[in-house]
Amino acid sequence: MTEFLVFCVPTLIYVVVQSRREDRSVGSALRLAGVSRGTPAAYGWALMLLVPLLAAGWLSLALVPVEVLERPGVSVAAMTSVGAAGAVVIRAVGEEVFFRGLLGGVLIRRLGFWWGNLLQSVLFLVPHLVLLVVDVRLWPVLPVQFAAGWLLGWLRHRTGSFVPGAAVHAVANVAAGVVAAGLLAI
Repeated sequence: MTEFLVFCVPTLIYVVVQSRREDRSVGSALRLAGVSRGTPAAYGWALMLLVPLLAAGWLSLALVPVEVLERPGVSVAAMTSVGAAGAVVIRAVGEEVFFRGLLGGVLIRRLGFWWGNLLQSVLFLVPHLVLLVVDVRLWPVLPVQFAAGWLLGWLRHRTGSFVPGAAVHAVANVAAGVVAAGLLAI
C-alpha cells in the first residue's frame, strides 16, 4: 500500500497544481494525468496487448532457473494467495498512475511520442533493476519490463487514459505469479 501511495501522490499534486491554473478545470487536469475510464475501444487495444505481454512474461520466467524462483526474496508461490495477488494489483495500478499517467503524459506532450515514451519506459525499468540485486539470474525479466513499459505507454498515448493499461498490467502481473508458481510445481 505504501508503494501505491508513493506512486499516486506526485500525480495528485500535479492535478491540484494544474487545476489551480486559471485556464484549467479539475476535469482537464485529470485528463492531462490520464485519469479517465477509457472507451471500450481502449480496452480492446489493452486486450490485444495482453497476449504478447503474457507470452513474453512466460518466456522470461522460463529462462530464470527454478532455484532462483524458489529463493525467499523471490518466492512467487505466495502469488496464489488472494492477499498477495491484491498487493500485486495495487502496485500495478500505482505504477500506471505514475509512469504512464503522470510521467508518460508529461514527457510525451513535451518530447513527442517516440522520445517521451522511450524515456518513461527507461524510467519504469529503473526500479525493476532491484531484481538484479536479489539475483542477477533474474535478468530475463528486465527486457520484458522495458517492453511492457513501452507498450503500456503507447496504449496511454493512443487512448488518453492509463486505466486500460492498469488493467492489463495487473492481469499480467498476477498471471506471471501464477506461471512462476506453475514452473515451481513442475
